[in-house]
Amino acid sequence: MTEIFPTGLDFLDTQFGGFPPGLVILYENAGAGGREFAITSMFNNADKIKIKYLSISKPVDVVKKELETAIPERGVVPDIEVISLADVYFKDTLVPLKWVSDKGVGIELLKGEKNLFTKLVEFFEGLESSTYVFLDSLTDLARVAVNRLGWENFVDLLKGIRVYCIRNGILLTTLLTSEVFEKGKEEEMLDQADGIVVFEWSVEKDAIERWMYFRKFLGLLPKIEKERIVKYSVRIDPVIGFTISRIMRVL
Repeated sequence: MTEIFPTGLDFLDTQFGGFPPGLVILYENAGAGGREFAITSMFNNADKIKIKYLSISKPVDVVKKELETAIPERGVVPDIEVISLADVYFKDTLVPLKWVSDKGVGIELLKGEKNLFTKLVEFFEGLESSTYVFLDSLTDLARVAVNRLGWENFVDLLKGIRVYCIRNGILLTTLLTSEVFEKGKEEEMLDQADGIVVFEWSVEKDAIERWMYFRKFLGLLPKIEKERIVKYSVRIDPVIGFTISRIMRVL
């Protein structure tokens, strides 16, 4: 069983080895680099560990097109398994299912025998140990949970998924966009995670500056703080993707 999953970024893997099994939330200002971090991590780990990309609201073909353009000058895109829940995500919305469905409108879908959360549980129960999972939008999952599951039940589900991942040697990383939910709900989601990696951006001297830092990480924060690292300046390179360009230390 894999005890540590490499991040795929040499600087971070040299510094602390990687991420242990559990739930890691990539908490980002929209466009600040969280998605690019996840994609670069998957690309660089594709030939080392089992990886599954779980999309909440995007069909498989859309995800694959996004992966092809994410790092435009990289060359060959690794073959990453993509699973989509778009069918059940859009089932009770105004969006025509033929717009978003990979399989067409089947009898099972029309009968509503399975909902998004049932499919989510089935997905996790079908995973092997030592699997790296990227769930592309905790934001979308939480939004739909408010209307279909209830907030308290959703938080309980998140707790259960975290425990399941730890017990079965699975790393789940997922994106949460900042300032979509009220502060209390946002903090409750973040509280369920073993690790929180924050991505934020600012405009400095007419240029966009992107920063990354670890707000919370069980077992890893002592190693990071020992190095006196406050945060990392990052950039999105067209050839290698997400990369750390410099670090900010406390002297």
